This record gives sequence, C-alpha cells and structure tokens, in this order.
Amino acid sequence: MLPGASAAAGPVPDTVVDLTLAERFSADAGSGRWRTALLRTFDALRHCYAEWSQETSARRLTYLAVTYQGGGMGYHPDDDIAQPLGGLWAGLAKTLHRELPNCRVRILDIALDARVGLPELVGDELGRPGLSEIGHRDGLRWTLTPDAVPAGPPAVRLGPDDTVLISGGSRGIGMALARRLCAEFGPRVVVTGRGRLPAEDTWDDHTPERLAEHRAALWATHRQGRAVADIRRDIGRAESTWELVGHLRSARAEGLRLDYRQCDFTDTDQVRELVAELPGLTVVVHNAGVDRPTRLPNKSDDDVVAVVATKVDSFVHLVRAVRDRPLKLLCTVGSLTGRLGGMVGQFDYAAANECLARLGLWAGRQLPYPVMTLAWPTWARLGLISNFEASLRYMAALDVFEGLDHWQAELLAGSRGEITFVGPLGRALDPVQAVGYPVPPSLPGYAETYPKVFHLGEPEVFQPHERLCCMVTFDPATSPAIGDFTVHGAPAVPLGMLLESAVRGAEWVTPADLPDHALHAVEGLRVPWSVLRCADGGGPLRLRRDIRARQSPDGRWQVDVTFRRAGPAGATTAGETGADDVDTARLRLVFGAPAARRPPPHRTPRPRANARRPRAAPTPPAPPCSPPRPCSIGTEWWCRWRAGAPTAGTGSSPRRAAARHPTCGWCRSRPRAWCRSPRSRTSFARSPNAPPDCPSPTNR
Repeated sequence: MLPGASAAAGPVPDTVVDLTLAERFSADAGSGRWRTALLRTFDALRHCYAEWSQETSARRLTYLAVTYQGGGMGYHPDDDIAQPLGGLWAGLAKTLHRELPNCRVRILDIALDARVGLPELVGDELGRPGLSEIGHRDGLRWTLTPDAVPAGPPAVRLGPDDTVLISGGSRGIGMALARRLCAEFGPRVVVTGRGRLPAEDTWDDHTPERLAEHRAALWATHRQGRAVADIRRDIGRAESTWELVGHLRSARAEGLRLDYRQCDFTDTDQVRELVAELPGLTVVVHNAGVDRPTRLPNKSDDDVVAVVATKVDSFVHLVRAVRDRPLKLLCTVGSLTGRLGGMVGQFDYAAANECLARLGLWAGRQLPYPVMTLAWPTWARLGLISNFEASLRYMAALDVFEGLDHWQAELLAGSRGEITFVGPLGRALDPVQAVGYPVPPSLPGYAETYPKVFHLGEPEVFQPHERLCCMVTFDPATSPAIGDFTVHGAPAVPLGMLLESAVRGAEWVTPADLPDHALHAVEGLRVPWSVLRCADGGGPLRLRRDIRARQSPDGRWQVDVTFRRAGPAGATTAGETGADDVDTARLRLVFGAPAARRPPPHRTPRPRANARRPRAAPTPPAPPCSPPRPCSIGTEWWCRWRAGAPTAGTGSSPRRAAARHPTCGWCRSRPRAWCRSPRSRTSFARSPNAPPDCPSPTNR
C-alpha cells in the first residue's frame, strides 16, 4: 500500500505492504501527523477484513509494515530513530492475528536513508517465515529477544521537596501509585483527569447512597427517549467522580499531599499551562490512556484517533513542556498489548502503546534525564481492562501490591528504555503469534508453553477450534532420540515422539476455555512402520500432520490426527495420499472431563451363626485438607525488554538471536545461564543463517 493511494479501492489483495510514515519526526512539528497515514491503514484492513477473516490457508495472506528507526527497531545504540511513530504500525501488526488468524505479519525496520534498497528487502522478507520483528542494518538481519536482568540499585531520591505529576492518575493504577508515593516519600503528587472536580464543600454529599440515587435518575431519562449509550456514559463519569472524591477525602484524612488538576493532555495549551503551575516539578509519569475495544469493522476513525491521541499526542505535548525543566526522570506507562500484541478489538490500543515505547526511546536520546516506558500486563481488577475474566485467557493478572513494588523500584533506579513485565502466558496463544516471537527459558510458564511451540511445525491451514494442518520435520541431527530407534536398520522417529507431536498439535485447536484440558484417551491408534522411518541415508523425516477437532454430544472434544509422509518439496506423493493407508498414521485424541464413575455397591456381609462380634476398630484420623490451588495472580513476574541502551555501560552488545531451549528430551539442549528475576532486557539478536543454539523440529 503506497502513501496517497486509495486503500479501499480495487479487489482484495493477498499482500499489503504498508510504507507507513516515511519522514523524520519532530516534536515541534505538531502532533497528529500520524492521522492520515494510520487511518489509511485502517481503511485498507477494513477493505480486506471480510475475506481475510475467512481465509484458512496459513500461507496466502501477509501484512508487512515498514518502519524507519535505524534498522535496530530503535534499540541499537547507533540507531537513528528518525520516525518513532512507526511503533503505531508495529503494535497494530502484532495484533492482527487476533481477528485475522491466518495473516502473517512482518515489521521491517530500516534507516530512513536506506530506502533505496527497500524493494529488494521487502521481496526477501515476504518469502520468509518466522519472527515478526526484523531490522536490517550493517548488512545484517536483526531481531529482538528478552534478557532477564536484576533491577538496578536506587539512584533517584524522592522527598517532601519533590512534586510528582501523574497524567490520568485520578483512578486505577495511577491513583494507586500516587497514594504509594505520598505515603512512602512524602512528596506532593498531582493527579489529573478530564473531569471537573466538585467543590470541596460538597464532598460530604458524595456517598454511595447519593450515587445510587444519581444512577436511578439517569436511567429514568430513558423513558423520555434518551439513548442507553448516553446514559451509561454519564453513569461512568459519575462513578469516576465519586471514586476521585473518595480518594481525595481519604488522602486528606491520612495526611497525604495529594492534589487534583483538570487537564486534557491531548491539548498542548492545557499541558503547558499545567506544567507552568508546578515550579517544583521533578518527576512526571504519563499514565493517561483510553481503550475502546471493538472488532475492526465496528471501530470508527474517531475511536482510533481518540485512543492513539491520548497516548501519543499527550506524550509529545509533555516532552515539549518539560524538556527544559530539571526533572529527575520521565516515566511513561505502556502495555503488553504493544510488545506482544493486544486482545480482540485492541488494534488501536496496541498501536498506541507500542508507539509510546518507541517514542520513549526517541525521547531518551533528546532529554538529559532518564526516560523509561513500563509495559504492564493486566493488573488484578484495576485499570482500563473492560473484561477482566477474558484477559486471563491471554496472561495471568499482576497483583496490585506486587505491581506497585516493581513500579517504585523502577522509579528509584532511574531506569531507561522499555521495561516489560510478563507473567505466565494464558492459553490464548495461537500459531501465528507463536512463530512470531522468541520463547526464552526465562519466560514464566516456559515449561508449559514451549512444548506446544516446539511441536507446532510450519502451519499450512488453520481454522480456530476446527483444523490445523502443519508440516513437521524430525531431523536426526537435532533430535538425538531418533537415533535410538530404527526401522529396518534406518533411523526412525520413536512412537512416543509421534504421539507427543499429535497431542501438542491438538492443543492448538481445542478451545482455550475448556474446563479440563487433560488428555483422557487415545483411540484407534494405527502407525505403519514406514511412517516412522527417516529418509534414505538418515536424512530428515517430513510429515504433514493434519488435525481436525469437533465436540462430541457428551461435551468432550475429539481430535482426529493423521500423519502422512511428504516429499522434499512438501507435496504428498502418490503413494502417500492415504488411499491405501500404507504411509498414513491415524489416531484419535479425546480431551475433556472424564465421565463420573459410580462407586461399587457396598455389601454388608451376613454374620455367621454363633460368631463372636469383633471389637470395633478405632476411627482413623481424617486425611489432611488438600492445600488450596495457587492463585494465578502475581506469579514469577519479569522482565526488562530492552536492547542496546542509549547510555554507555548499560546496554548489551549485538549478538545472535536467543534460540529455543526445550525442556523435553526430544531435542539436544545447550542451556545458557539466565537470571530469574522480575524483569528482562531486550537484546539484539542477529543472523538469518547461523544455526540456533537449540534447533527445534521445525528448524525455524
């Protein structure tokens, strides 16, 4: 898609190449220069949506966005971050798979002055599977990978002489941080919002009873024809006002120096005036955010602009207002929706948060004090999330007190760059997302997540909850277990390895909310020896694994799996079509809760005549209660996602991409030392051709 072209004209394409915003960024040029280009992208995706959402082939559709941040995605210390607004398209691209499950994505980052060779790079990347974020610089191909590192020692002091400004801090995690800082260090903290604060002499009237009466009065207007959406909007505003008043009243009672100012940070004049009113300002936290989740066909341009402007334009206005102030640090609040991709309906929210992280990298090169971006997951029932239960399918929630501890530690350490906190991944992972990101051993929940990724293969056909067809490769050179088993003297895949490939593959198509995801039965197993035997000479064995799932009347999920031999080019040969089943393995897997078993009937033996009655046995002690199941909140949080830091002494040197490190016995593992800590640093990964540290059967 070329700038200036009509994105919604003509037939639906198979590939969209988005040149995004190819110009140098300047904070003084005014905010909002992203609007035309980003809305053109949304027009193109709306045009493709109906057909692309029905596509079942995993090899046909591609969306490639070009960004201009120096070839290292802005993380290389020598990157010329010419256009940090490219993060908008990076975050959007990484969310496409949620609504377009078979659209492959690639974010191609180059230097702005390297556009001469762009056609060749685009053509090369379109034909490559694998990781989604790729940069080209110094004649090499780069990607990003996380490193777990410990938090830095305290370097910033906060005290009563400091003034902290928190945009959007009138509720949620912003208010939680404001109260924590006031209580711990005693500074003056100013929180902001768009709503007007009621006069202080009316605060006593803001009781739960009055709020209930106000809700009832608003609903009564529906009888006069007022729209339900408008009523709900007003109720939401009233609840925010009542919540803010409650926080301020309790803060006054506790002696906390917590103030509120009305300010719309998308208005540069309001931001400038607010900053001018705070002469002792030393710390700024940009926490403002708006999320309006809805599927792409229902998402209006106004929604997109409102969501992005609240994060992006507001940050630009803040930088312009404080760049000449002697701050101790500037902290922006991002989200994992930017780093890993958002949930369904969050194209714009993911775009805004990833752009905020890239803008933070740019600002770190311009300002003399630390600039950090904290990319948070969902906080436990606190924050912008509109459907908390649904969010747990993607990742466990972060405990509020644990999140505040991490936040305080990062502020005191004066951290720089993007810091990402990740918890155990949920079961909403899908094939496109899995092949697009590295899975390091330091990832929480790695032992549960990696086997699925290891046995995924190269997707060819994907229908959520229905079918997944992949090409899987078993290579004796990378899987030592193959050499322990032979068929007619040739190396062969052990039957257990084939079964595990079937089970792990089936997990991609069974629903994520299945109450009991355990495998309960393997039925109809038939595996001809010829299916297991490697190619002549001990070469790799390539099998096309076809998985089809359906729900049975009893509520269980039945998954039929077939393995067929494939030729070198991937085509199934005539003798391997399954017509005579000579080279086809078949089995059925049954997932779901097992049927309840009835206990055997109790029979009381008839006493014999003249039998002596036995002495009653002592009552055995009751077994101890089983321990409660561990809570999914606040478990093993990390990480600092950053590559070469913009300041000397804190960055990592360029290195090869972090490879897969399986914990199963099917693959030769070369473990590396990883620090288990609550954060990680994003490091460079390079090399398209170097062998991985631990190759997987898919050899991605």
